[in-house]
Amino acid sequence: MSIWIDSERERVTALCEEHQIHTVECVIVDTWGIPRGKRIPVRQFLRGSGYAIANVVYSWDPTCFIFATPWVNEEDGFPDMHAVPDLSSFRVAGWTDGVAIVMCDTVHPGTNEPIEMDARNMLKRQLAKFAAAGFEVNGATELECHFYNAKWEPLYDDINCYSIARGAEMNYFMFDICESLRKTGIEVEAWNVEYGPGQTEINLRYGPLLEMADATVYFKYIVRTVAMKHGINTTFMAKPFLQEAGNGMHIHQSLERDGVNAFADSDEDSVVGNSLMRKYLTGLLKHHLELQLVMTPTISGYKRLQDYSFSPTQVTWGLDHRLVGVRSITGAGAANRLESRWAAADANPYLVLAGCLAAGLDGLENEYELMDQVVGDPHADERWQRLPTDISSAIDNFDSHFTRSTYGDVFVDNFVFMQRREAAEFAEHGHSALDEVSYWEIKRYRGVI
Repeated sequence: MSIWIDSERERVTALCEEHQIHTVECVIVDTWGIPRGKRIPVRQFLRGSGYAIANVVYSWDPTCFIFATPWVNEEDGFPDMHAVPDLSSFRVAGWTDGVAIVMCDTVHPGTNEPIEMDARNMLKRQLAKFAAAGFEVNGATELECHFYNAKWEPLYDDINCYSIARGAEMNYFMFDICESLRKTGIEVEAWNVEYGPGQTEINLRYGPLLEMADATVYFKYIVRTVAMKHGINTTFMAKPFLQEAGNGMHIHQSLERDGVNAFADSDEDSVVGNSLMRKYLTGLLKHHLELQLVMTPTISGYKRLQDYSFSPTQVTWGLDHRLVGVRSITGAGAANRLESRWAAADANPYLVLAGCLAAGLDGLENEYELMDQVVGDPHADERWQRLPTDISSAIDNFDSHFTRSTYGDVFVDNFVFMQRREAAEFAEHGHSALDEVSYWEIKRYRGVI
């Protein structure tokens, strides 16, 4: 029996016929943010039945090593989930011919209840809360990555941030990446050479938040795939080089009401100037330590947290300030927004965004006091609370009433279990210091995240 309504089937069928689609890539995202799924022939896809996939996809480690967790173990037999394509995310592939791609939500067979470990479902729940309050949430991601040659050597080894000449040397594959993204319906606003060897930042256009979360997943996949056609390797690993810039995922976000940016108008005498923006900001600041584990989910991510590296190391905010955790962009009218700068590029965007929304909503619903803004150098000021620099402390902070209400008990219990094992694996291989990026980390993260 079909799981689609007729109008959805008709629209997608027409697209498949128009573009001569023969295969649909049906994607879910595992807990580590890595796209997984199946390629389904178009005739089978259009029957609308979805597909089965083992539930262990949500509890294995980044290398797909399977171990017993509270979520699933040998006694359970690692049963199937059912993956249901969300046709609102259906896109014709811009990087190859005859292929389309679609995001899927996972449900329990028989009951069709959402899988408790599915981060995309978690983001949908948070968006529904804002919709009930009369808001649409808009956003955009800025992601940094490193490009390497076929031998995994950086494309260049000097620091030449914003260099037009250096960027021109990358045009032969970057133009192909940007055009492939455009043809897939993902608009690039700008890209530039960044501050590390072989490092680039690519900015995506602002839009509805679920659409942008899906676009972020597609984006990382397309960048890797198209770059590989040119013999270029890519990583979004948070910290591939200890003494060089790491890779971040900056999250721009704002609320829209009746088609208008609700952060735009000045309605109070505060440094922010907008009461909704101020309250949302207080929630982001109040709950960041609890959310650090989803924003920095890998061992190497904690080595990204270095003063004066443009990777925030404190719970701080400021007006158009790039050394703080939340950059408040005011005075821009309809473009007023908040930029959360904490997340690493290798984080799961659905988990990060669900956490931001839950924190922001808590701020809207309560009258938390807004801490002072940073003026000047935050790293020289001992007033500001520092982030933990090890994953074990972040794990402890994550297990809280707030995160359980945001992600659910099942997810929190399992993510804590998975991350404690990740820390134990790192220690077992003889590593504990933060003064190096180990071979273990490179092998574990660089090629897959």
